[in-house]
Amino acid sequence: MTRLLSRPLPIAAVLLLLLAGCATPRQPASEPPARLPAAWLAAQVDPAGSALAPSWWRSLGDPALPGLVDKAWLQSPTLAQARARLAQAQSQRQAAQAALGPGLQTQLAPSRGQMAPPLTPSTAATWTVQSRWEIDLFGSARAARDAAGARADAAGLTLTHARQTLAVEVAQALFAWRHADAQLTLARADEALAGRLARADSEAAQAGTLSPAQAALGQTLAANARAATAAWVEQRGSWLQTLAQLVADDATAIAAQLGSQPLPQPQALVVDVLPATLLERRADLAAALRQWQAAALDAHGQAIAERAPQLSFSALVGRGRWQVDGANLTGSIWNLAPTLTLPLFDGGGRSAATAGARAQEDEARAGLEAQWRGAVAEVEQALLRWQAATASRREAEITRGHWRRIADASQAQARAGLISGQALARDERNAVVAASAALDGAREQTAAYLQLVRALGGGWTANKI
Repeated sequence: MTRLLSRPLPIAAVLLLLLAGCATPRQPASEPPARLPAAWLAAQVDPAGSALAPSWWRSLGDPALPGLVDKAWLQSPTLAQARARLAQAQSQRQAAQAALGPGLQTQLAPSRGQMAPPLTPSTAATWTVQSRWEIDLFGSARAARDAAGARADAAGLTLTHARQTLAVEVAQALFAWRHADAQLTLARADEALAGRLARADSEAAQAGTLSPAQAALGQTLAANARAATAAWVEQRGSWLQTLAQLVADDATAIAAQLGSQPLPQPQALVVDVLPATLLERRADLAAALRQWQAAALDAHGQAIAERAPQLSFSALVGRGRWQVDGANLTGSIWNLAPTLTLPLFDGGGRSAATAGARAQEDEARAGLEAQWRGAVAEVEQALLRWQAATASRREAEITRGHWRRIADASQAQARAGLISGQALARDERNAVVAASAALDGAREQTAAYLQLVRALGGGWTANKI
């Protein structure tokens, strides 16, 4: 039986322990970077616009989009990776919390053997319960726990940002596919008109009423129309594959669900957030803030560990039974061992670790500022693009209406025999070109809307940092 006695801790040490237990490391508060603009430079052209809703994709009127977003959130490998990283961060936070308390384990150790002749074999059996607890006198372990908690929060915010970004990317791919599908329909109509004109020009050249050069030009235009059709076939297939990759589903099954739908005409968004408060609307900025806070806590804890002593307790209690030469001996086992460790000299290793932790904090703070400034620039660029795209779409729609009326009038004249079939085909081709330009304008406006949605945080509403 072993007895290991120790002197009781001085009262001053106990008081120090109690006072240290009340000290909690502080996380740095976020402040806007210096020299940020007080307001957006790009004027909002439509003050009657709507605020960005959390489920903004449901307001665009495309029946396929909500289902695709839900399926992408459920099946995306990118989100699966983000969820796995969140689970890892949460387990690390739990481990850091567990490290603050005592550990307890039990051990059963039966044995039989002979140490050396001429001793007879002996039997022993012990059962013990052991505990070890490192007292966090000055807050180093609590800083590690809080840092792990901040990283877990950052992982959760990163997952949220990935979800919002994926919704934008799914909408972009769907609208790009719809644009290519509509352009392919126009391209096939234009190809048919160009072929009709080329045949008419060829017949006129054979009759001697049109020069061979002009007939060759018609053949060239028809070839260009066929090439444009092939290009839109490729574009439509490429965007379908992009959509299938985002949704993590079979492209053929997705294509069967899309149907035919015009591109939406999104309503203008009211930007109700200022550059200095953009952190409250973007999950990626909030995640960067949490990473900076974690780095600051790591630096705080490392600075404590560099100079502060460490106090730990280990305890053991149990029962034992020994049998030697037919004699049995049983008894209690206990051991209490406080340990105080004082840092003396390590060649600068701890101070180097502290300096490295502080450098990581500076890096994280600079990264947050860079992301903040980048986010401000993204909103400004998206606002400018939205204004230009809205004006361009409006003008393209006016032009398309003019050419459609011209083509309708030409059809009436052709039925009355007032103009030739070639003149009618040329007017109809001009109407097709104008319709294609209007489609491009609609595609650009929806792309500008989605860019602004992404720059504003994708509808994230958990804005309490």
